[in-house]
Amino acid sequence: MSMDTLAALCDILGCTPNDLIEIAVVQASVRKAASAAGGPAPTVRRPRAVY
Repeated sequence: MSMDTLAALCDILGCTPNDLIEIAVVQASVRKAASAAGGPAPTVRRPRAVY
């Protein structure tokens, strides 16, 4: 959501962003893919400056 949309909603509803957004901490484990552990390391690509 863009900040413009959030600001418009707050203006229309007469509230603050804190009234619309609730932050909750979730204790969930993330499973890794089976192929991620045994595969080769990814190739590193560094950006270049073009003049």
